[in-house]
Amino acid sequence: MQIIWLASYPKSGNTWMRILLGHYFADKTETIHNGFVRVGTISSHRPSFDELTGLASSDLIHSEIDLLRPDFYRALSQLASNDPFIKAHDSYHKNNLDEWIFPADCSKGVIYIVRHPFDVAVSLTHHWGNKNYMKAVKFMIDSNAFLSGKGRSHQIRQLTQSWSQHYKSWTQQTDIPVLIVRYEDMLANTAKEFTRVLEFLNHPNINELDIKKVINATQFQKLRQLEDNEGFMERHEKSDRFFRSGRSGEGLEKLPTKLQEDILKKHSAVMEELGYI
Repeated sequence: MQIIWLASYPKSGNTWMRILLGHYFADKTETIHNGFVRVGTISSHRPSFDELTGLASSDLIHSEIDLLRPDFYRALSQLASNDPFIKAHDSYHKNNLDEWIFPADCSKGVIYIVRHPFDVAVSLTHHWGNKNYMKAVKFMIDSNAFLSGKGRSHQIRQLTQSWSQHYKSWTQQTDIPVLIVRYEDMLANTAKEFTRVLEFLNHPNINELDIKKVINATQFQKLRQLEDNEGFMERHEKSDRFFRSGRSGEGLEKLPTKLQEDILKKHSAVMEELGYI
């Protein structure tokens, strides 16, 4: 089978996309609006890595883990009964053997979800359980930024790089086909954007009624209520909740002018390309 990468910078709408796809591809005989239904797995899942490689990743340094990751993903694709969806927050980069972390030979395509960096900064701040917007902005402009996978954490390290580098790394590579989806467009017209995703996947017999049912079942307030009732495993341990706001424009309202200027200084070219400025 061939992997479909769901790639994004953190807090850009990747989980929502996974839930939309999960509900759409769920067995139509199931009551798909009950509980969280997400497709696939995450590229950084340490237990899967350890099981398939037969190694304890906590005993390896990050560069050693990265040497094994391409074959780890090839193994995942071979074990799958259908084309697997895999969420990725890493940038598209190579390991020390000059091999791409995400190998094209087992990849079908990339759905790249991008969100206005002002909103990402606010969402990241709350996700980390603090009110220090500066920390998130510094992370977003750092060319060497990574999500830590220390010790026996259930995730291995993910090299994100800066917000612009992340976007360009996935969208400028030519080895794997890419569909770019703006989070803001998903909010404005979810049916249209989700139809684009299904068309990109060459999904046969796209059913508008099924799409409407999926969108109704995955409205943000319903996801918030479901988290209140059942919890959500992807919530950061320091955060009050995972599904917090979900709206667009919050960064323009809440980020101090100086921090907005810092983001613009570093990322204005990509922001302009995406129509954010």
